[in-house]
Amino acid sequence: MKRGEAITKVNWMLGGTFIGLNMFHKTGIDSPLKEIKLIATRPKTYFLQEAVNLGLSSIAHRLDQSDNFRPYFELHLKPAPFLEHQIWDLGDMCSRFTDAYILGRQMTGFDEYRTEEHALRKLLLKSDPYANPFMAGRMLIAYVDIYLQEPIAEHKKRIADLVEITRSKMTFEKDYSYYFKNADGWRSVHDAVFGDFNGYPTFPLGGIILALARYTETVEEPQCEDLLDRLCRFVLNVSGTFEADGSFMGHTHSGGILTAAAGIMRWAINRNNKKVIDQMKNAFDWTMKYSSSWGWVPDGLGPDHASCESCSITDALHLGLLIARHVDSSYYGFLERFSRNQLLENQIRSPEVFLPKTSFPDQDKIKNALYGSWASYSLPNSLDNSTDVEGCCLGSGIVGCYLIWDNIVIKEDYKVMVNMAFSRNSQWLEVIGYQPYEGKIELLIHDAPTVNVRIPYWVSEEDIRVSSGEKKFPFTFMPNRYIELKDLKKGNLVRIEYPLKQENSVEKVSGQIYNVRWRGDTVVSVQPLGHTYPIFQRSWMEKEIVPVVDT
Repeated sequence: MKRGEAITKVNWMLGGTFIGLNMFHKTGIDSPLKEIKLIATRPKTYFLQEAVNLGLSSIAHRLDQSDNFRPYFELHLKPAPFLEHQIWDLGDMCSRFTDAYILGRQMTGFDEYRTEEHALRKLLLKSDPYANPFMAGRMLIAYVDIYLQEPIAEHKKRIADLVEITRSKMTFEKDYSYYFKNADGWRSVHDAVFGDFNGYPTFPLGGIILALARYTETVEEPQCEDLLDRLCRFVLNVSGTFEADGSFMGHTHSGGILTAAAGIMRWAINRNNKKVIDQMKNAFDWTMKYSSSWGWVPDGLGPDHASCESCSITDALHLGLLIARHVDSSYYGFLERFSRNQLLENQIRSPEVFLPKTSFPDQDKIKNALYGSWASYSLPNSLDNSTDVEGCCLGSGIVGCYLIWDNIVIKEDYKVMVNMAFSRNSQWLEVIGYQPYEGKIELLIHDAPTVNVRIPYWVSEEDIRVSSGEKKFPFTFMPNRYIELKDLKKGNLVRIEYPLKQENSVEKVSGQIYNVRWRGDTVVSVQPLGHTYPIFQRSWMEKEIVPVVDT
């Protein structure tokens, strides 16, 4: 739903937001070419890092230098392109863009636009958290991210002050709290309204729940824990958002539903509440029934001919990654396919497609702001489902890439887990992925004596080849479809090879039939083509020669 259409409807509400944010915040960066030079080249498969750097540049070009670097929320494409300030510029955009710079720089070591980042931080700290119902939660997420980056007393106090203001705006009843309740008996599965997110009880709560869940995982703070408990109980037991089986209808992101689900899932995991964990897992599975297998996620879940907001993809990734890490590791397969495909394809790489052929005011600025943005209203085969691009999706696209990057390699007890075949470096090992060109992963070991690597669903144990140097390397094929490698030493280079499945499939998504060509986990073609800005035109990914970059 377009936010501009909702501004006049929200004055009676008290605040909140709907954004999903990062899941596991760590220090350190991923500079993919700053490695031990055992390998002279790398495959050109640093897709997430490349997308993030483009996005960070796009943010810098979306700021109004004549107004203290205030962001432009709206980039209008038709009938004539122009950038427009809106109420969302401050508490919302400044928060999202601050998050994007914090997280994106961790991934890539990107060091440009420090002046712009500093200006955004100053605007954020001056923003009114209740200028509209989204702001408090959005700002609280950013404050938590700032604290996790630099856990000092000043940042902790800022969180405490905002939580105190938030509590003062809420109604407290029994064991739950809320901003507003719908009439008794309201249930999203029957009463969802499409095109207006103001009636969803999660709309002003999703971001607050997510921020508090992240914060209380790190900091013992009774006031925050109490408010989080109350908000989760309200959403689960009173609001009518989710059925007992996890089903729902409505706006996944703009209505705050999946944002709240991600926060509630974190809350339930932290409290080992199996009933709620299962319910939120079911909510994710329910969402997948309305999504494409390559990651198109509707913002309006229910009717056909829906539109995908990039923010909805990020919310789904956040919830799915919690499931993969804590419940069922096979979900990493879904999430890798989502990320290789719709998440990356939703980024605008050819801005000239949208822009007039003749000159227009602020042409260079608008083109640079559009290049690297994420689409706000995409179809499964195109990005041309609207006449504007909202700034929220730019921030969310970068966060979505971070979420995936942060879970490619993790450590559990004594084992290092390689969950997805994207290229990235880590303190334990470097993953060098060759998809979609080859079914191959190379591991350059730093400090990982035992490594488990997830194998794609189509690969049988007999088809896996593991080697180091010219010799076979022993492995154990585990029941969860990971292979375990042991006795690894610093400097070892291990190669894992497997067949790369190529197939054509037919899929019905949001009322439309699509013919899809897959190469491994990557979609290289979707037919029919979209109109103005068709996507998945990836014939270059079907080449047998792997493109490389020198190290």
